[in-house]
Amino acid sequence: MQVVILDEGADLDAFSSAYGLTLLYPDTYILLPNSFEYKVRKLLKIYETKIKDKVMKKEDLDLNKVEKVFLVDSQNVPDLIKNVPIEIFDHHPKKNFSLNKNVKKHLYKTGSISTVVVEKIKRKKISIDKDDATILSSGIYEDTGGFKFKGTTPRDIKAFYYLFKSGLDVLKLKKIVTDTFDLEDTEILKEIIKNTEPLITEDKKVFISSITKRYTKDIAWLLKYVKTFEEADAYFLVVNQKSKKVIIGRSKDEKIDVGKILSEFDGGGHPFAASAVIVGFDYPEIKNFLLSFLLGKQQSVLNFLKNDLPVVESNVKIREVKNILKDFKYAVVVEKGKYVGVLTEKVVNNAIKHKLENEDAITFSEEMITIPMNTNFIQLLKTFSSYNLEILPVVKKGYYKGVVYKKDFINFISGILEDKPVFQPISKPKVLDYSNKLREFFPKDIFNIIKEVGEYAEKLGYKAYIIGGVVRDIVMGKKSLDIDIIVEGSAVDLVRNFAKAKNLNFHIYPEFMTGNITLENKIKLDFATARKEEYESPGSYPRVEKASLFEDLYRRDFTINTLAIEITKSNFGKLIDYFNGFVDIKEKRIRVLHTLSFVEDPIRILRGLRFAGRFNFKLEKKTQQLLNHAIEKDLLNFAPTGRINLELNLTFNEEKVIDILILMDKYKILYKLFSGLSVDSVKKELLIKLKDNFLLLEKLLNTSFPKASNYLYILLSGFPLEVIFNYLKKYHFEKEAKYINDFYTNLETISQTQEKFKIYQTIKSFNKDFLPALLTLLNEDKLKIILDIVEKEKNPLIKGEDLIQMGLKPSRIFKEILDDTFKRYLENSLKTKEDALSYIKKKYLQRVENEDTDSRR
Repeated sequence: MQVVILDEGADLDAFSSAYGLTLLYPDTYILLPNSFEYKVRKLLKIYETKIKDKVMKKEDLDLNKVEKVFLVDSQNVPDLIKNVPIEIFDHHPKKNFSLNKNVKKHLYKTGSISTVVVEKIKRKKISIDKDDATILSSGIYEDTGGFKFKGTTPRDIKAFYYLFKSGLDVLKLKKIVTDTFDLEDTEILKEIIKNTEPLITEDKKVFISSITKRYTKDIAWLLKYVKTFEEADAYFLVVNQKSKKVIIGRSKDEKIDVGKILSEFDGGGHPFAASAVIVGFDYPEIKNFLLSFLLGKQQSVLNFLKNDLPVVESNVKIREVKNILKDFKYAVVVEKGKYVGVLTEKVVNNAIKHKLENEDAITFSEEMITIPMNTNFIQLLKTFSSYNLEILPVVKKGYYKGVVYKKDFINFISGILEDKPVFQPISKPKVLDYSNKLREFFPKDIFNIIKEVGEYAEKLGYKAYIIGGVVRDIVMGKKSLDIDIIVEGSAVDLVRNFAKAKNLNFHIYPEFMTGNITLENKIKLDFATARKEEYESPGSYPRVEKASLFEDLYRRDFTINTLAIEITKSNFGKLIDYFNGFVDIKEKRIRVLHTLSFVEDPIRILRGLRFAGRFNFKLEKKTQQLLNHAIEKDLLNFAPTGRINLELNLTFNEEKVIDILILMDKYKILYKLFSGLSVDSVKKELLIKLKDNFLLLEKLLNTSFPKASNYLYILLSGFPLEVIFNYLKKYHFEKEAKYINDFYTNLETISQTQEKFKIYQTIKSFNKDFLPALLTLLNEDKLKIILDIVEKEKNPLIKGEDLIQMGLKPSRIFKEILDDTFKRYLENSLKTKEDALSYIKKKYLQRVENEDTDSRR
């Protein structure tokens, strides 16, 4: 018996060539894989009777009876084949692995391997019927893309023609090879494309996507319509299925073994195609796991193993264990080194309470779930997720080796560190008299209002302070009217009472303990009750409680933003510095207040570098270490994407935006937010060019352009279009996502067009908000052309009123005349208004008069 073994995920070309071998060689059978493309499934259904005696499943295969093995459309020799001659027929490039003497390989340069099999059938004059011809033709047609693919050869066409003459059934072939998209298919494909994003690897293109919608069919056939996947070295798709997730992996690169990677998820397959089922993890977690495997940074039990718990023999008395557990919550019970169980402090205390202190430790030890030494990261995560355990004892061949603490494991995932102050806060704050500085800094009317607020706060028994950025700017001598006031008491009461007394507009938000007052000059004062915040998890919004000024300032991001100036009447103008912020400002230093700062709120990563870039400050050494740690642990993944949007918008609107982006690149933040993005010399040059284009266009057109839109388009240029779209949607840049397709369509049109008027027409239909980015990505010649167009469009030679003055009545011909004259203006064949008027009189005036005469008749 001879067997043709098909790879997992086999396509039509693989099946039809295998079928051809059954015609060529008697007593040959096709071994079906567990999964294959949906078109193969259609073929099997149509020709079920024809092929039922030619196929078998793995469970039916008796290896002892196999005399020879064929591989088609693949060079992956299965591990199950030992000491049996193997013959390979493939049309893919040669794979670099050594062949043993039992393997004979035939490689062909054809669009389809079925072509080669058909040629052999033709040469041997083997008789085939129309069903045989249709089955064989399906592989040729599919793998050549209906003869449209670049790899199609004359041999493929000749082989197909031979099958056509042999009577292939065109209608059945069409039914097999046609991708019939219904609404469900289309929606799923859109979701896959939308969610596609790159995984960071050093030199390989690896992508990942996910779908959350329910899909009732085999999804593999859709993946070839994802252009990014087709161009990738490897890709993964995460499919939601009720309570579980299925991970599909495909690879074209021998160095990216998806079979090995997904085996870590208890999955299976081979190096080029594999899948796994995983329960209890969300998409970001799966993505991070895959990334760690790709980068060779996967963790195991050994990374978390500790041996600090007391170990007691099984015959030790409970009273002795009591003494041992004075400083511990658990004791591990062993018998000659072999693990028996765990005793907890609570169980020991209860035993003693019931006068059982003389019992052996083994009597009350609990059988806790254990894990072996070779447990991988995913299995460890599954165990902690599935069971409510604080510890997991680790054993090897029954012997106790140590313990893994859940706290350590979770801390590792989230990057949580021990919470300590970066420096010890000053018990008695530094106080400086800034009353004259306040008077000099604020306009007189604002200064008087601030003073009155302080007086009113004191009447209510409160204390009020201006705090944060405005105090920092007062110290630095930078103008600012962004005024924040903190109240020790009730900000809501102060806002309500003061605003009513002064007949000013106000808003209060009791649930947030905040409010604001709008002054007659439209300047807004923001008020908040002094409060402290506790974070439930990295990046989450905080739980807020009333607090003192010190506690409120201690929750701030950086010391430079912790200064306060009291405005209460009795202490007006006193600058208060608990955290050495004044010195940090003078020494141009960015410093966090405590070690958990970036963990509690990862957005501070972005803010810190924005301040550093804006003020030309440096990160203090410990702060730099903490920031690097937070970035390394991907804490920005825990931050709300809406807040990332806000912070990026603020960054793009900074005067020193390029300096800030270079800092973000230095610390790999752009790389993390937009997987793989970096500001190299080419990108830096584009950013500088963009900034120049902003100035140029704003001066030329006397209008402003949205900074975020244009900076994003330039930063993300070079990524696949669907990936750019995905990132824009991810961070809620909805307008930018909406116009990205139009932007690149117009960019391509202008790049390939030499005719100035056509460029003008393209620009005219183009959303002008993105004009700076468009100019940035065009070459110098096109940039000059567009600037010339913009200048001339702003100052045309002829307008509609000029035509009316010539005696022409407004009509449809106006547009024709204006477009014609403007086109000639762009081409420099008309240079002055007189030239244009003369041209119009000569070409159009008589024609318009004739049309008017005809209409009167």
